[in-house]
Amino acid sequence: MKTRRAFLTTAIGASVAAVAVAAPKEIETRSAMMTCSPAQGGKNAKMFPHVIVQDQYKRKAWFYEELIQDKLVLVNFTSSKGENYYPIIKNMVKVQEIIADRLGKDVFMYTITTDPIRDTPDTLKDLADKFGAKWQFLSGNPDDIHAVLAAFKVHGNLHALTWIGNEKLGRWLNKPSHLHPLYIAESIARLSTGKHHKPSLARGMGSTLAGMRGA
Repeated sequence: MKTRRAFLTTAIGASVAAVAVAAPKEIETRSAMMTCSPAQGGKNAKMFPHVIVQDQYKRKAWFYEELIQDKLVLVNFTSSKGENYYPIIKNMVKVQEIIADRLGKDVFMYTITTDPIRDTPDTLKDLADKFGAKWQFLSGNPDDIHAVLAAFKVHGNLHALTWIGNEKLGRWLNKPSHLHPLYIAESIARLSTGKHHKPSLARGMGSTLAGMRGA
């Protein structure tokens, strides 16, 4: 118990204190920490590194240019080891259930490992399969992954925040990863455009909220 408490204290102490809505400019201040060249082409490209990542199926992609640019995304952070101390995947699967008809079409979810040395594509596939997660789990060269993590101000093996961004609009915000999944999904709806834009999902969904609390 003492080891577990120490792990949590050192890994997520700074993250929990940062729970707040963040404007893109907050991310911009982190770009100075990057040692690789910035991405190009999108609203906030200069805030992200120009690096290649690999998902659990060993498919490679440019992180910003192919996975973020012009997309509506939800990005969270964990590791196979970190899930034993501060689990978030189970809650994200509930978010997945709410946005199921949009996932992979106009909404994209990514889990980025905070431990790229240990978390191989096969390790991340096992983690995704364990919970029935249908989105991409990303790893890659440790230096490149650490550059991506730095762009989101992620330090250590655990991070308490999930980032939601509409990079076509250049708008980003964050929510606690342990927040009720409906409210995380609501953030996606708020950053959506057209018929999918909704300022609130929770209103009038009392039975859904109650059911998910009991799950």
